Amino acid sequence: MDMNKKVQVRNRSNRVVIYHVDDMHVRREFAPGETKMIPVEELMALSQKAGGAYIIRNSLFIQDAPTVKEMPMKVEPEYYLDDKGVIDLLKNGSVDALLDCLDFAPGGVIELVKKYAVDLPITDTRKIKAIQEKTGFKVDLALKHKEELAAEAAEAAGQTDSGMEVKAAPTRRVQSAAAEEPVGRRTTPKYNVVSTPKEN
Repeated sequence: MDMNKKVQVRNRSNRVVIYHVDDMHVRREFAPGETKMIPVEELMALSQKAGGAYIIRNSLFIQDAPTVKEMPMKVEPEYYLDDKGVIDLLKNGSVDALLDCLDFAPGGVIELVKKYAVDLPITDTRKIKAIQEKTGFKVDLALKHKEELAAEAAEAAGQTDSGMEVKAAPTRRVQSAAAEEPVGRRTTPKYNVVSTPKEN
């Protein structure tokens, strides 16, 4: 293995991930969804560090299968699921395949499953039930909340920046004699503009 090679590593969790490799004087911080190019040597050192293998398995996705296979840690096939793979599983995969994923996938993949279950959204009630039973995440409630937020956003779009609701001017349904009278000024005033002389 080329220890000097750099590979893409992505934080697929929804939280900040920080790790230290003291022997190499390295401190890394990944924002949620952030991808960095990391030397293989550093990843190997991290995988042998207490808690390092856990971070790699559950939060960080090394986007290079040969490197993962050389590491001194075991990962399940679900480790290699990326966003596209999770979407395909939710849309086209069987319920059993989803259950295996929920049982064996790392934490970061489970978070992707919950995210895309709402974003897509999924409509298969068996898959919705499986996700709730395995993770406690209630897809139906999340979807309801998403709809409520969308309705609030649509309502807010009909308001001005001051928060006052914009309404169309009222129109009469029945014309009265008084309504036919002109509204506003009855004459156009003409004023002479008088300027004040400047003082010397």
